[in-house]
Amino acid sequence: MTSTPSPTSMPADFTHDALPGRVVFRDGALDDVGDELEHLGAHHSMLIVSPHDNHMAERVQRAVGARQPVVWTDIGQHVSGELAERATAAAIDSRVDVLVTVGGDAAIGLGKAVAVRTGLPLVCVPTTYSGSEMTPIYALSSDHDWTPRRDGRALPKVVIYDPQLLAALPPVVVGARGMSALAHCAEALWAPRTDPITDALALAGARRLTRHLRSACREPGIAASAHLMIGSCLAGIALGSAGGSIHHALCDLLAGRYGTPHALTHAIVLPYSVKFVRPAVPVAIKRLAAAMDTVSEDLPGAIWSLGRSVGTPQGLRAIGISESQIELAADAALAEEIPSPRPLNRSLVGRLLEGAWRGMSPSIP
Repeated sequence: MTSTPSPTSMPADFTHDALPGRVVFRDGALDDVGDELEHLGAHHSMLIVSPHDNHMAERVQRAVGARQPVVWTDIGQHVSGELAERATAAAIDSRVDVLVTVGGDAAIGLGKAVAVRTGLPLVCVPTTYSGSEMTPIYALSSDHDWTPRRDGRALPKVVIYDPQLLAALPPVVVGARGMSALAHCAEALWAPRTDPITDALALAGARRLTRHLRSACREPGIAASAHLMIGSCLAGIALGSAGGSIHHALCDLLAGRYGTPHALTHAIVLPYSVKFVRPAVPVAIKRLAAAMDTVSEDLPGAIWSLGRSVGTPQGLRAIGISESQIELAADAALAEEIPSPRPLNRSLVGRLLEGAWRGMSPSIP
């Protein structure tokens, strides 16, 4: 765990594994897909596109020119092992030499699963603010289980950010995705592999997301979209390097067991996770609070207020989780080896999840 040294003290030792990859950021960058495939030496692509982004498929096909892609649109909210196997078989049968995803977490996740199975290079064009495109992390779901996996082959070779693609997203989607990216920034500050490099990335991402998320929801446009894209990019790099902790573990558990939307789950739970870890990581909390223009004591409430102002539902009960399911989730969390800077027990985890279920401001005792 990193800490702020005094002016004369020696910084703590650390080892940082930089995540390789190329990032292209430009308004209209979707038209650069063909150039990026040429840069990779690819000749035949598989385009994995979310159904609601299907209108972009023709534009990508024009951009790749002679490298006409095989188009795959069978994508669900979560990536199952069976779906990954079918998409992998299609990629092998079609003899493609590169994978291109256009979409959000589901499209990116499926692309990663196929890349791991085939060893093919992956190019991602994200259409949400998740940051997952910058990580080697993906997950496969099965029978109420959603288990994250980490594999270097899942890390995209190229990520293409085109603010134009996200400028017209509905505010409710922008709010949830932006809060999810903020969760990546926050937890990267106290995750197991945090270091000064991931700290800098996480704080820069949190600062940008905090300053632009409300305006992006109130007045959507290319400029606001661009700032949130950069913020989510920084969030993804920080999380991909530092790893996750108790917040991500709990959200993965809830989404996997009860099928809740992943971004909304992050957005709802984050203030209560921050309140929970605050006594154990005061320096990280102070730095995050400063990045968000508040103070440590008010940070959980400030995150809750930001979330509510951009459409975060009030509590897990608002997205279909029952109180009895919260009890079961708390029991399941204790049965797993969840990383946490603060020691866990059934009472503490139960209070955290109960607070997130009720959805009241964490500033209220």
